[in-house]
Amino acid sequence: MPDKLCLALWTWYASDDYKPVLMVCELAQALLFLARPAAEQASSIPYCPACETWSEMMLPVDDFLSGFTEPLDEPLRLKLGQLWTLCNALDATAFRCDDFQMFHHPDWAPLRATAIEALDIMGWEMLEAHQDELLLESRQKLFPHFFRSQA
Repeated sequence: MPDKLCLALWTWYASDDYKPVLMVCELAQALLFLARPAAEQASSIPYCPACETWSEMMLPVDDFLSGFTEPLDEPLRLKLGQLWTLCNALDATAFRCDDFQMFHHPDWAPLRATAIEALDIMGWEMLEAHQDELLLESRQKLFPHFFRSQA
């Protein structure tokens, strides 16, 4: 397995193995949000920032760690584990329902830095421009009934 997870993604994509592609893209979406500055985080959450962030941006890190079946480099596994620990360590002053200012709490700084480091370890800059296409195609291939019913 190469040091950069994204290099392997093209192999899975070329062999029509869309599940790991989707998992990597969904992880990257979560990491990209967690890496954003506080003001961008607050402005991109539609409702309760704690609930939305937990379910849509933090749980995907744990889902990836527990459900990704492909080989994973130890540095990335460790960094994602560190990030998950930081997510769980946010206390009530840094993680409150209906508080859009929570992202400005100082405890978010190490979480952001760790998300940035995880993206770097993944080599995400190599695929970021293709993220939307990869997500859509992977979802269409893995969930064709859903996409047919939406037409």
